[in-house]
Amino acid sequence: MFSVNLNDDDILMKINASKSISKKDVLMNFVGNLLTAAGGDIANKVWLILTNDTLYLEYKGHAAIGYAEETRDLDTIPLKELKEFLVTSNKNEELIKITTNQKKFVFIRNNDRGDSLALAMSKVINDIK
Repeated sequence: MFSVNLNDDDILMKINASKSISKKDVLMNFVGNLLTAAGGDIANKVWLILTNDTLYLEYKGHAAIGYAEETRDLDTIPLKELKEFLVTSNKNEELIKITTNQKKFVFIRNNDRGDSLALAMSKVINDIK
């Protein structure tokens, strides 16, 4: 479907997060599965991939057959269009709010290890800009 064709040398940071799932998302997925007879899950796993000039949001889900992980969607955000990359942390989670001129994104990152990678990504983005 979609893919990010980057060399490891191009990637500055790559972290995983998840997006919150609303009742509307669940309902739309259920109706879509009924109408198309193609079972599938909601792609709530997101990889935030940072390069020198772009932030990629790669949404992952699982295929209906074989349950292999696949990229369901890809948002490309040039850093010059990034208005805000705000991270709020507590002990176990990091809340990531991303704002561009056209869209707003909200993700949650598990921070059980206490590594605060989303906060580190925020600092790298600020240094680049």
